[in-house]
Amino acid sequence: MPARLRPPDAETDAEAVLEVILARDRADIGAPDFTLEDLRADWASPGLTLEHDARVSAHAGAVRGYAVLLGDDAIVIVHPEAEGRGDGTVLRRWAEARAAERGTAVLRQFAYGANDRARDHLRAAGYAPAQHYFRLRADLAEVPPAPDAPLRTFDAAGDEAAVHALIQDAFAEIEGHEFLPLDRWRAKTIAKEGHDPSLWLLLDDDEGLAGAGLGERWEDGAGYVAELAVAARARGRGHGRTLLLGLFEAFRRAGLTRAELGVHGRNRGALRLYESVGMRPTWQAERWEKRLGPA
Repeated sequence: MPARLRPPDAETDAEAVLEVILARDRADIGAPDFTLEDLRADWASPGLTLEHDARVSAHAGAVRGYAVLLGDDAIVIVHPEAEGRGDGTVLRRWAEARAAERGTAVLRQFAYGANDRARDHLRAAGYAPAQHYFRLRADLAEVPPAPDAPLRTFDAAGDEAAVHALIQDAFAEIEGHEFLPLDRWRAKTIAKEGHDPSLWLLLDDDEGLAGAGLGERWEDGAGYVAELAVAARARGRGHGRTLLLGLFEAFRRAGLTRAELGVHGRNRGALRLYESVGMRPTWQAERWEKRLGPA
């Protein structure tokens, strides 16, 4: 029977959607990599309405697949036990139609870890791999100690605009980076449930904010380095390493035991930094793209 699509209900479907995502994570990368707080942050993205921009597929009332449009990214996920029933095709086609309706010219989707079936599906549907990413991990008991440096924690009232500008400017030169306006960035970071400002470290110099390392507390003892950036004027002085090791120390103080982060495969400078402190790749992903409209 063809999958039945409907908008998810924010109150009654969140746990079922999360279980689909976590089942996919376990199958593709070996462990959960998403939380209920992440899902709620996605659903709270400025401009997104579940009625128009998200769908679940259901069989006998049970949620088996999920799709949502976040900017020009389509997240399309099918529970491993529901593969082969056409849910992925139906959800992808819905996402493409809705994205075209919204004016998206190039739609993007990710394929993670061991999910070669998704890669085959995307290729057959006209997508091509465009960007490559690595997930790295380190045991916090084995990384170098943090240097003695004047790092300070984030203060939302005084630092929000400057940190947002620093992050967006620093990543603008990374291929594939999507600029996030302040409201969307805020929704995905500061406004996310569980945000801990003690894990956001800043470094100042005589000209103002020179660097930022933004961490998150994840489940199972993990600290995630969500963003690490140094102002162009302040590079080459070891600030990135100082912030990274400072974050590791903040994670340890918070009782966490390992650190993780994601990095663009072509960002060789960042890869060298992460590997120099003992981080090693655990899985990889690609962002695939398909043109929907005129160039």
